[in-house]
Amino acid sequence: MIVLDELKVVDVSFALDLIGGNDQIYHKVVAVFLENQSHLIEEIEKKLEEDMDEVRILVHTCKGISKNLGSVQLYEVSRLFEDAIIKRNHDLISRYFKQFSSIFSQVLKELKIIQMQNN
Repeated sequence: MIVLDELKVVDVSFALDLIGGNDQIYHKVVAVFLENQSHLIEEIEKKLEEDMDEVRILVHTCKGISKNLGSVQLYEVSRLFEDAIIKRNHDLISRYFKQFSSIFSQVLKELKIIQMQNN
């Protein structure tokens, strides 16, 4: 059972509502995200100076899954970060990357808690 009071940026109830209450699907989404996205911040940092189109794809992908994970905060900052990338606004890219990194790191921590409690 997930201890909801430990979670600050992941709303499991919200995510379960989106996927029809199927906790098995939710835990599969969490596991796949942790497996495939755990190094996302490092990937973005490497690409920021050389390939903004690739950064936009990485952020867009994260944005797409963030609500299914139950993190509206991650969705919102991903949306803002992606928009800054599209506009090539370097001041906003820097600002939103910092916010994205912080929220993403918290989401990872909380998803690991969820995953441990599911095992």
